[in-house]
Amino acid sequence: METAVLTTAQPTEQCSICYKDISDEDTFCQNCGYPLKGTEQEQKDFRLQHDFRNIDLFHFNDKVRKAGNVFYYLSGIFAISGAVFYFLKKDDPNAFAALITNLILAMVFLALGGYSRKKPLACIISGLCLYAIILVLDAIVDPISIVRGIFLKIIIIGLLIKGLKSAIEIEKIKKENNLS
Repeated sequence: METAVLTTAQPTEQCSICYKDISDEDTFCQNCGYPLKGTEQEQKDFRLQHDFRNIDLFHFNDKVRKAGNVFYYLSGIFAISGAVFYFLKKDDPNAFAALITNLILAMVFLALGGYSRKKPLACIISGLCLYAIILVLDAIVDPISIVRGIFLKIIIIGLLIKGLKSAIEIEKIKKENNLS
């Protein structure tokens, strides 16, 4: 008569940092590197360092989101201002051209907003340069356009500068945490 040998699985515990299964033989967590059999001070230091990294990544993701949102705001501003100008100045022969130009700018800034999740600094600099080129070309064609809509222009430049500050902070956080 054969007897079946029942083996019980070794009870596994979970890492207190990442909650992955660990065994009693493990010295470090295989997932996050937590020193399971380290001294109390080593474990405390690991927790502090882990918490700082999580805070930095939260701060990083928040900055990326804010930098991208600048483009979405600007896209809306261009679309709305183009439509308002067109409907207020329908008789002006340049009204349709202004509408098309603003809609193209809105689409470009919308695309920059989507891509800014990957390359925020490059997108912000591109958006700032594009807007500066548009202002300069507009001033060459019609010098009085420099003062026309000055408050809206100040808001747009302010938003781009705010986005630039966020993008610079993102690059700083990337460098500090080796997040290339």
